[in-house]
Order: sequence, then C-alpha cells, then structure tokens
Amino acid sequence: PPSCLRMIHIEASSVEAAVSSTLPVAAVWLATALAPAIVLIVCLGLAPAFGPPRRSRSSVASAKQPDSEVLKVVESATAAAAVATAAPFQRASEVAETASAVQRLLEDDRYLVAEPLLQRLQATAVSGGAPARASARALSQLPASLPAATVLQRCVEARAALASICGAAGWRLVASTERESPAVPRSSTFLKREAGLMWSKTVAQLAVPAVDACAVVRESQLFKTWYPCCVESERLAEVGRAEGLFRVEQRYEFPLVPVALREDIVLHGFLVDVSEEHGGLLVCGRSPKQSEWADVRFPPKPPGRYSWRTDVTALQFFVEPCGGAGCKMTLQLGVDDPGDACPNWLVDALMKRVIARLFSALGDKAAAVASSPATSPHAACMAANPQIYNEWLPTKIAACEASRRASARLVAAAPAAPERRWTSSLLRCFASPAAGKA
Repeated sequence: PPSCLRMIHIEASSVEAAVSSTLPVAAVWLATALAPAIVLIVCLGLAPAFGPPRRSRSSVASAKQPDSEVLKVVESATAAAAVATAAPFQRASEVAETASAVQRLLEDDRYLVAEPLLQRLQATAVSGGAPARASARALSQLPASLPAATVLQRCVEARAALASICGAAGWRLVASTERESPAVPRSSTFLKREAGLMWSKTVAQLAVPAVDACAVVRESQLFKTWYPCCVESERLAEVGRAEGLFRVEQRYEFPLVPVALREDIVLHGFLVDVSEEHGGLLVCGRSPKQSEWADVRFPPKPPGRYSWRTDVTALQFFVEPCGGAGCKMTLQLGVDDPGDACPNWLVDALMKRVIARLFSALGDKAAAVASSPATSPHAACMAANPQIYNEWLPTKIAACEASRRASARLVAAAPAAPERRWTSSLLRCFASPAAGKA
C-alpha cells in the first residue's frame, strides 16, 4: 500500500542520516528498531521457544481470557461431564477391586485405561450407601500428586493430543526433508491455526533405538548439550520416573545487531502409556504456574531489557517404536496465535530451517549413545539409572512393539472388501430393455 511505502521511505531516510553522522549511533538505532521484530521471529520460530510476541499491559488487561486458559476450562468441563454419566457400583466388593486396579494403572502411567474406572468410583462416591463410603475412601487414598481431578484432566489432554497427532484434518504441510542427517532419514512439518491457537507438528523417522531417543528427551538437564541456542538447562523437580519440572534458557545472537536476546521456559511434562491403545508413548507438557508448584520456587526470568519468559500452551512428544533400531517421533506444539502479526509465509520460512535442525541434533545425540558411549553424557545418565533404562523403559517399548505387531496381524487377517464391478452392471442394464426400464 502507498502508506507502507511512505513509511519505508521515511525509515530508510532516517537510517541514511544516522549512518552518515556516526556509525556507533547507527548501530544503536538499528538494534533498537529491529529488536521487537527479532523477538517476534525468535518467539515464533524456535521450538519450544515457539510462543506469542510480548503484549503490552493494556492489551493484556483488556483481554477477557487467553485461549490457553479457555482450553483448560473446556477440558475440565469435559472431564466433569464424563463423570456425571458414569454408572455407579452396586457392591462394596466391586469398589475394592476397582480401587486396586486404578492404583496399579496409575503406577504404570496408563491413564486412559484407568479413566473409566475412576469415573465410576467418583459416581459411586455420591450415590449413597456402603459402596459410596468405600469409593470415597478409595479416592482419598490416591497419591497426593495424582488426585482424581488431575488424572481425569490429564486423560482429556492426552486424548486431544493423540487425536491431533494421529489425525490429518486441518493440517497444512510446511516442509519435508530427506536425509537431514544419518540419524534422521526423513521428517515432515505441518501447521494449523484454529480457535486462537497456532499448532505445529513434526513427524520424524529416526534411525536410532527408541530407548536412546527417549533418553535424550527425558534427560532435560542435558538440553544445553544439543538443543539449538540453549545455554542453560536444569531439572527443577522430579515426580517419579515419568513426570518432571524443568527449565531451559536460550540465547540468540544476530549479525550486525549488538544485542543478545535471552529467553527461558519452565515446562512440566508427564508420560501417558498408550502402548496397548496406540502402540506408543506420549509425553504431555505445558508451562505451569508457580501456584501449581508451591513446594518448588521457579527461578526468575533472565535479567535485561531484551529477555523474557515464554509460556507454552502445549508441548507433546509421541514415540512409536518401529522395531529393530528405528522409531518414529512426533513433536507437537501449541501457542496462542498472534494473528496477522505473524503471517503464514514467515512461520513457514522459519519452520523449514529450525525444526529440521532440532531433530537432526536430537538424532545425533541419540546415535552417540551407541557409537560413542565413553563421551556421551546421555549414555552416562543411562548407565547411572539402570532401573529406568534397562528395565522400566525397555518393558514399555516392548509392549508398544507387541501391540503394533498384533494390530498388523489383525489388519492382515481382515477379509478384503468385495470388488464392485459397476461397469459390467451398467452394460447389463443397457443390454436388457426390461432392466433399463426398471
């Protein structure tokens, strides 16, 4: 538009005048002018530093509710509706058996299998009589970190994540790479924008064992050894084998800009074992609030004018063992959509360059576990935790592979649909006057 051209002309004149006066003044001016744009590019291009641009206080105050908060409210309402329709138990003995089964399933991270049982316990607790008292007692004996409401909330989150990861509706292919590195034979990145959220999904085929790939993701304190631009990473809390809270800090430097940008992210992640249902392992994560972790003090955000903390609405990994020495990994990320401030062409250009680099680094670190165990920090962590990496995780991966083999056998044994010969039927119709009249 003409107005934009005039603005560009004015800015160009300002730059020319500054440069002609003194080079240091021009450098400072350029850094100040470009900093907001660089922040926007970094926020939208570097996963999981893939987040919305900073908003002014007035815009935050005028917003009724962020889309990520609306998503949480919808998930809570969905879980409550499912409990309301569950059938209560009629005998106290059924309650005891179910409570024991729920405890075992939660210990194995099988939330989706425990969900209908937990819903029936909740429905029974408000029905009255001896079964109600037994159900209330069973619910009170759940782990303090996993009350019934938290479990059901995680089930809703996991189902939504799987539906999006395994589905194709609404996704647009942004980039597809072949042989990005020996450990990553191919990957495809997709994007969709809906309901005020921006989602990215990358599906990568890794030529490394699933155990090694999972170790690179799980050992969050080692992100600084491979994650692009990451300079600090630390584990803030560990809740059992399959849940944790961690923080990463990234530093971005650009040519001709004498300003370093610093960003940190606090993330909470937990494992959902869907080996029987989907033949894989799902990790769900997001940026938590300090109020949700009263016993853990979050570090302050990096100091400085050009530093910020990114809030991630959803960060999910889905690992599918493919047998032998390979696996498929899907990374899905959701943030509040900045709208027209970030057009599709800008997101596409950044995705093509950044996501492939991310998986290439992840694959190389996973491959180093077997190729260079003496120098690999992940191999050292795996050796220090044999119960996790030699027993617990391989058992889960073996269950995934068994489920996928069983599904393949069912598909192979299914009878083929009969071929319908529409052409011959039409020929018979035209050849017979009686049939044609009918």
